[in-house]
Amino acid sequence: MDLLVALIFAVGSVICHQRPERSFFVDSHQFPVCARCTGLYLSATVGLLGWVGFKIASRWRPVAFDPRLAIRVIVVAALPTAVSLATGVIGVWDGSNITRALLAIPLGASAGAIVAAVATKDLR
Repeated sequence: MDLLVALIFAVGSVICHQRPERSFFVDSHQFPVCARCTGLYLSATVGLLGWVGFKIASRWRPVAFDPRLAIRVIVVAALPTAVSLATGVIGVWDGSNITRALLAIPLGASAGAIVAAVATKDLR
């Protein structure tokens, strides 16, 4: 079990700073990624599963999804995360771990749905 935890944290360290003060904990065990990354990855999973659910509901019929719309969606969805990150870096406002995670949800969910749309060839 310790080897598995070490492996998960090693993978997490490649994509995240893993600072304890910016991470969630459960029973004194730190998450392998920070709060913002947790919000991104969990909501990306929801976005991906949401697209799959949409495809199942539409009986896997092709959907004409405009790539320009996907770009606009990602740019708008990234704004809360970008503002949160920028205001923290310049010292204006840093927010809590919960706030960081919540502000990452639009970007994660949109990215997950767009990745799923690409995988189902609805977006090329």
